[in-house]
Amino acid sequence: MKIPDLLHIRESLASRIILWVVLYVVIILTISGYVGDYFVRKFIWEVQENGIMHAIAARRLSLALTMVSLISLIVLTGQLRRLIHKLIDPLTAFTQVADEVAKGNLQATLPEIKSRDEMQQLRHSFSIMQQSLSEQMEELKQVNAAKGRIEGELQAACNIQQSMLPKAYLPDAYSHCLDICGQLISAKDVGGDLYDFFVSNGKLFFCIGDVSGKGVPAALVMAMTLSQFRNVARYEGNIRQIIQSLNATRCEGNDTLMFVTFFAGVLDLETGLLQYCNAGHNKPFIMNGSISELPAKPDLPLGVSDDAVYAVREYTLQSDSTLFLYTDGLTEAMTARREQFGRERLQNTLRKGAGCRELIEEMTLAVRQFVGDAPQSDDLTMLAIHWKNE
Repeated sequence: MKIPDLLHIRESLASRIILWVVLYVVIILTISGYVGDYFVRKFIWEVQENGIMHAIAARRLSLALTMVSLISLIVLTGQLRRLIHKLIDPLTAFTQVADEVAKGNLQATLPEIKSRDEMQQLRHSFSIMQQSLSEQMEELKQVNAAKGRIEGELQAACNIQQSMLPKAYLPDAYSHCLDICGQLISAKDVGGDLYDFFVSNGKLFFCIGDVSGKGVPAALVMAMTLSQFRNVARYEGNIRQIIQSLNATRCEGNDTLMFVTFFAGVLDLETGLLQYCNAGHNKPFIMNGSISELPAKPDLPLGVSDDAVYAVREYTLQSDSTLFLYTDGLTEAMTARREQFGRERLQNTLRKGAGCRELIEEMTLAVRQFVGDAPQSDDLTMLAIHWKNE
């Protein structure tokens, strides 16, 4: 049932009160007129017929009648006041109940209404409202509890995903010639970006990737791709074979049509020879006194076609060179006005020059200062590798 219009109830009560007040005034004026006229006529008649003494006696009788009239008026006033309270008090009680409900007491007792009018309808509607609010609050508690469990599970998934990423620890035998640091910041609790690196047989194997989509589905693909890269690269030193194997697995049963942009390389830590494949990813930057892009024409992303062919390219790093890899969450970071961070700001930050960790921190700070309070729109991943021939 619809809650009655409170304005209509107020107007109805006001009309009743005005009616009774008008009736009350009419009665008072009528009685006063008749009594006054009667007293005047009676007094004149008594003086003319019976003399002054009889007139005084009649006057006393008239005073007695006046007192009776006043008492009647007082009684009538009391009844009118009682009627006004009868009409107004329930509305006041409803106001108090509404205040209790607003404070969260949904079980507040409603006033009893015996009259069959708008107030009884209002009480019935208030009762339905209390029941409906109680049910909604219970549903909200259940939703919040479920949301809390989901958030807890997502946080656990985020911790697991972060634990899958490599730590910046390298064998002591290579600490003199190699410095490396990576960072992944997900747009949601979990994301689809990835990076990895490890040293095996005097070579640094590394990769960076970006799964299409976001959230849990992208995180699952990220975990599978990262695990496969580690498993294959530890036993296969040929970068082309590594990429071909990853692509074949990604294409197999890819009903969701999700793909991965992926860059992988193998760096000979003794000679500085870099062999790499680019599966549709952003070109890395090289810093060796100047800043330039690594020649890396992109081939098809992983998971697009099982017939894709991936070219292997080579580049010999100069000593004291830094390789900077990133996902498009860096250049496409946006302000509230949808202005992107862009490649120019990226290169300006790279020109400041720093160690790998400091470079990642400086780039993160530059992005945060640029976007301000705008929410992160995409996963942001960076990997910096510094090699020197010592």
